[in-house]
Amino acid sequence: MTPREVWTDLAAYRAATAELAPRVRPGTGVEAIRVVEGRGAWWERLVDASAFVVDEPDPAPVAAHDRLAAIGVPVAVVRRRLRADIVADAGAEALALRHIVIDAWGGRTDAAALLRDAVGWARVLAGGPLSVVDRADATAATTLALRGPGGVGVSVTRAIGGGVGGALTATALGTRRLEVRVDSASPLPEVAFDDEEGRRIRPVRRESPERLALRRILDATEAGAAVSDLAELAADDAVLRHPSR
Repeated sequence: MTPREVWTDLAAYRAATAELAPRVRPGTGVEAIRVVEGRGAWWERLVDASAFVVDEPDPAPVAAHDRLAAIGVPVAVVRRRLRADIVADAGAEALALRHIVIDAWGGRTDAAALLRDAVGWARVLAGGPLSVVDRADATAATTLALRGPGGVGVSVTRAIGGGVGGALTATALGTRRLEVRVDSASPLPEVAFDDEEGRRIRPVRRESPERLALRRILDATEAGAAVSDLAELAADDAVLRHPSR
């Protein structure tokens, strides 16, 4: 099999490309998988490649998502607080959910993306689209009251403090208690289930987010499978646009 080219200037993705050899190699051709940084108007840079990886995208406006919906090539989105493998671990067991609570905290620089990722976890754990019941914004905090499929109640709170990065805890309450802890200061998220038999912690995922993203896009393009990352990103950004009361 001819290796796919990966077009990137980011050192972490160059390292991931080397780890995935011989499936991939560095290159800049139109058939390459292009890695795009998610700062600024990142959606305007999704040109001249056969597939894309978008690294930590900033929240995008409606017009950008309308444009992205028609892009026609696979796009994997890297959200380190909402990794695809951790999402799979968290959804591995049925919980018969009754309520979901997401608490996030971090610096002002990434506050919007942190809130968007907290909403993403709410969507994942609720098992589908969210509707906004209410939103309240204060100087250093935002609280969202959401509703998921089947009327599941969801509370999302984001607090803004000093420093950069961010962390969140997602708790789903049902027949079991699920807790997800993600911290930008640690590369090892934790997924744990609690029930009458005690606490069970999922094995730690040690694959780098860059390698995971490249592997996902490779698997999808080789299998001709759809990648839902952009649609999920659009759904989460839509919740962020709901006005405060």
